[in-house]
Amino acid sequence: MSRAEISYRQTYSEQRGILTTMIQAPELEFVLVSGDYALMTAVSKGVKKIGAKFVLMPTAHEARECLNRRKLDGIFVDMDVPGALGLIESTRKGTSNNKAVIFACGGRARESAQILAVGANFLLRKPVTEDNVEMHIAISKDLLERERRRYFRHAVSLTVTLNDGITEQQARMTNLSGGGMAVRTAKPLKHGTVLDLAFELSLGMRVSGKGQVAWVNAEGLAGIVLQTLRGKGKDMLDGWLAAREKISEK
Repeated sequence: MSRAEISYRQTYSEQRGILTTMIQAPELEFVLVSGDYALMTAVSKGVKKIGAKFVLMPTAHEARECLNRRKLDGIFVDMDVPGALGLIESTRKGTSNNKAVIFACGGRARESAQILAVGANFLLRKPVTEDNVEMHIAISKDLLERERRRYFRHAVSLTVTLNDGITEQQARMTNLSGGGMAVRTAKPLKHGTVLDLAFELSLGMRVSGKGQVAWVNAEGLAGIVLQTLRGKGKDMLDGWLAAREKISEK
């Protein structure tokens, strides 16, 4: 057992207690990219032990499409799947899940540095067990909790002005978080488009900045990831979110 693994096990019991509290919030969601039955069984059982959701994607291509459509908390990638390394790299360079916790499963020892360099947070050696999966999720709880708080969507009904450099339109914001928003538009938005945006949180609290379209659907809804906010926009948004969280706790 390596020194790092010993350190992991020493902190596991205390981390697990914190994780149990954390998952009382909306369920964590994980995806496994693999066609390996043994790995699927281990990850499925480990994830379900903490009450989280689990989705299986057998290929890197299907996983990439899934990651473009939905926000996930963690991604288990079987390094024996063709295109696994590229999937990790493209996920980190993407919009919807670039901050997700990535668990690389297997892979040759000499490739470890490269796997971490392209964006994996953890390396799990095969054969992976359900206890090993649960332990690594517990150890990553700080990353998971920080990202979950950043992306927790508060339901709203606010007018937001969107400008793609050619067309300006008024849209209806349906939810908002520190990381982005969902909007309903009259004119369809294109995936990947960078937009100027502006909205008012309350009287005198006008926020403006830039965002990028992360996903769109046929119902006129789109997800926009916030890239930058001008002036005191971030402070105002953070303050507004903190106030909403206090109200929710009550």
